[in-house]
Amino acid sequence: HSDKLELGYKQFMEEIYGENILFTDGDFSTGLRDALSELFTVDAIKTYQSDIDRIVKNAIKDILTGAPVCIYMLFKKLAIEICLSLFLGLDFSQSDASLVTDLTVTHWHGIISVPVAVKIPMMNETTYSKALDAKRKLLEVINERRKEKCHQFPQHVERLPNFSDVLVNNHLLLFTSALIPKALSSILTSFMIEIGSEVGNQNMLLEDPDLLERYLLEVVRLYPPFLGGRRIIREEVICGGFRFPAGHALLYMTYAAHRDPDVFDQPDAFMPERWSQHNKNDQDKLFTLGAGPRQCIGEQLVWTIIKTVINELLRGYTVKLLPDQDLAYKWLPVSRPKGNVLVTFQGRNSNSLSRSLYPDTVDKPKGEYL
Repeated sequence: HSDKLELGYKQFMEEIYGENILFTDGDFSTGLRDALSELFTVDAIKTYQSDIDRIVKNAIKDILTGAPVCIYMLFKKLAIEICLSLFLGLDFSQSDASLVTDLTVTHWHGIISVPVAVKIPMMNETTYSKALDAKRKLLEVINERRKEKCHQFPQHVERLPNFSDVLVNNHLLLFTSALIPKALSSILTSFMIEIGSEVGNQNMLLEDPDLLERYLLEVVRLYPPFLGGRRIIREEVICGGFRFPAGHALLYMTYAAHRDPDVFDQPDAFMPERWSQHNKNDQDKLFTLGAGPRQCIGEQLVWTIIKTVINELLRGYTVKLLPDQDLAYKWLPVSRPKGNVLVTFQGRNSNSLSRSLYPDTVDKPKGEYL
């Protein structure tokens, strides 16, 4: 019934992002989707692969070995670098890249705050007001990158049919915002937690792409990065025997759908083997990145990035989850462990040296890890 529903985020998030594919409906939305999809075809993604490889290799080649590392923070930093490098061509050996990273974080905090932009004398700005200021600065960066023509992706977006300057900038803002890195780091963190107790499994995952695929399917089934979503009912809908009147909001729960016992036997258990057995034809029951006309246009790019990171990490290191940690999850705004889950990396090269994160760890407060 997607033709009778519209996205329910416009009133909350449009000011933060500006007009883009997330907040449009009808023929205009279809036109944007068709145009943008050209940037994320299989052939297009192949042209991005060398950049993704370079960014990932450079980011993880000097991972600290033998010292506790907060896995979520590691992946969040890496995912931000990938998106800003891939979509804007930022060089993270330059200081301005870290400044842009800080702006994306401030921008994200506005997305999850109360949408009130007020400045009161003698009082601090609201988080939302700071986010709007970060948006303005990010758009200035995007404009400069476009003028310099220093990277191909912005030029690809510029050439899309019927894309005004405003639409180009707003979509580059969307692609480079913290929204995508949050989803990437959520999935990668959950994956590493699941494999962090069995080194033998890590070796098998490296050797068997089909096994890796099954593990990833099970990770996104149990730990979808976004709990669910929202729609506004534009025209009355009858679904599942229920009547949904026009004008009401509708919530859908990806988390609950992925743990439906009528579809998934032992729904709360991590069972990758289900994807080669009784659920081998049920991938369409996963809504991690949406479904139907609203399915994420960059889904294949997301999987390419995730698999590149995992393969590169497992080729260079074994990952060990530190024992006796609280692995309880929080689910908003994205799913991730409540605490700073720690792992250690050991280089597969026998000559690699184990380096302590802090030479004087005795004097460091508990919990100060990368």
